[in-house]
Amino acid sequence: RTLNGRLVHKRLHSHALGIAKPFFVYEPPDLTHHKPLPVLYLFRGHEREWVNLREDRSRRKSTAIEDLDRMIVSGLIPPLLVVMPGLNSSNNWIPSLGIDMVGRWQSKFRGLGSGQFWTYFTEELLPAIDRRYPATTAGPKLMAGFSLGGYTVSLLAAKLPGFFSHAAIYDGTLMWPEHRDPRFGRQKNNDRIWCRSPLFDAALGKPRNRKAMRTWNSTSMILHADAAMLHKLQKTKFWVASAARDGGFGNRDRAQAFVKMLKRHSIRTGFRNIIFDPAAEHTWHWTDRFLATFLLKATAHLK
Repeated sequence: RTLNGRLVHKRLHSHALGIAKPFFVYEPPDLTHHKPLPVLYLFRGHEREWVNLREDRSRRKSTAIEDLDRMIVSGLIPPLLVVMPGLNSSNNWIPSLGIDMVGRWQSKFRGLGSGQFWTYFTEELLPAIDRRYPATTAGPKLMAGFSLGGYTVSLLAAKLPGFFSHAAIYDGTLMWPEHRDPRFGRQKNNDRIWCRSPLFDAALGKPRNRKAMRTWNSTSMILHADAAMLHKLQKTKFWVASAARDGGFGNRDRAQAFVKMLKRHSIRTGFRNIIFDPAAEHTWHWTDRFLATFLLKATAHLK
């Protein structure tokens, strides 16, 4: 379907990664006339996922960007610049999680370079967007993530407290504090996903690098935040929701615990219910619906 705005595929040569890393940017209609301009960062893994109609079988007529474009033109949300970074290997098999990776991976997996993705994103891509689109420097910054992209959103919120006005997470694979999954006992590092899954060997090491596990645990950082950090975190509004059914051992429980922690710290949350919809699933169709709902609510005062 034809967009009213423009979808641009870009590359940034990264000194941190040692490679040119691709990303997508959606530019709203009449880009130069919008000052200040809100910017939205979208995370999952591969840069194509938010714009690919066939990313899974659940998308039938449109993608998140097509929906967002239509909402802008109809006046439901204000014009937004949207940035979709690539944070995985080129074939999308190895996630970086948006961290500075400490494990190993085979050379055949291209697109990872040195693996220093936190440095790439925070020290290179964020400033590059500000330079290329100066209207965004005075506008609010928002971010949203699906699944592991939800973890990346939580990490950015924790390590750059107050930098983003809104942080949205749909069915995010969030960490437990100290990687202690209370559903399986009180022992530290008993979280089967983060501590054992081979999916994270490249990012977090095999066996797990203890320092990395502490450094990149966003939930622990927020839980133990001091007064100065909390003051900054309270400038961000979190919009956290999950799918309805995951067997009780998935992302729903992580989302519930995360929101309870935020509320204990008097950090603002946007949704009353953790379950996004009684029929919501871990699919792109429901992620796109979540994103539209989040943007309608979070940008209502900006129109």
